[in-house]
Amino acid sequence: MTHGDHITGHRGAIRFLLLALGVPQALIGLWALLAPRSFYDDFPAGTDGWVQALGPFDEHLVTDVGALFVALGVALAIAAATLRRSAVIASVAAWLVFSVSHLVWHSLNLEPLATADAVGNTVALAWTVAGGLIVLVLLRAPRTRVAAAPTTGARIDGVPDSRAGVMARAANRYSRRAFGQVTEPTRIYAHHPGILAGYGALELATERADRVPRDLKALAATKSAALAGCEFCIDIGSMISQRAGVTDAQLRALPEHATSPEFSETERLVLDLAVGMTRTPVEVSDDLFARLREHFDEAQLVELANEIAVENYRARFNWAFGVGSQGFTEGAVCARPESVRLPA
Repeated sequence: MTHGDHITGHRGAIRFLLLALGVPQALIGLWALLAPRSFYDDFPAGTDGWVQALGPFDEHLVTDVGALFVALGVALAIAAATLRRSAVIASVAAWLVFSVSHLVWHSLNLEPLATADAVGNTVALAWTVAGGLIVLVLLRAPRTRVAAAPTTGARIDGVPDSRAGVMARAANRYSRRAFGQVTEPTRIYAHHPGILAGYGALELATERADRVPRDLKALAATKSAALAGCEFCIDIGSMISQRAGVTDAQLRALPEHATSPEFSETERLVLDLAVGMTRTPVEVSDDLFARLREHFDEAQLVELANEIAVENYRARFNWAFGVGSQGFTEGAVCARPESVRLPA
């Protein structure tokens, strides 16, 4: 399965096969290119050379073959690095043109070799053909079944534990420790391990930032979630807020934060920042920022703004996939949506 020219299905298997074919080929080619006589006498194992048994030494021919091997290996390595469909097809097609003819010729000229060498030669060359063909099969094969209607309420199914890769399993373990269950966004991100890794790094850095009190950051994030109308974010954000020391009364009073006696002056300023950053377009006035600077230094302002920006990112991602609440605040006080904007 592909999107544009980028391969999205079976990426790990395709990359492994390309490298398993290309790297040995390039190394063998370097041997022939840099030490043609040694290659002729000793390939593959230092005694009873396969090349030596098939004809007289020709330095020009051995050097040219070495250069060809290196070129094919480099082409496969580039395809493995980029995983662009066009590069993979072109490199594997060139590889198969060479490897099929190579296998056929050697299969018809096994007489000079001992039995063990003949078997080894044939098996090795057959692998080069089979490996290339497997790559082409993987390019055509869909990685997953056609998506069924999600059972969680989200627009796509998350990746189940049985199909989770290394990165997804690590994220799932963290989610279970932190929240008692695997969050649906985590399972959705698992469809793209690279983005899951980057997003996980952002979340980890955001969580570990500690220059601003946790209750202030939790209030700001939950306010943003409420304004964005993200059910999942409001649900989990309310739980996180309570863990951070936010009171039930404060959660109930979030819609009236500007006038509620439940909040201090500093808390109101932080919530005003959350309101301004969550609006579309963003409205953070110079006056508000100046008042914030009376309470926070530069690093703290960065930490606060990051907390709110990340919450907006979460909310919009979850909106797009229709992720709903997961019962984190069931039986407890939960913030309520303040401005629900239904996606088109």
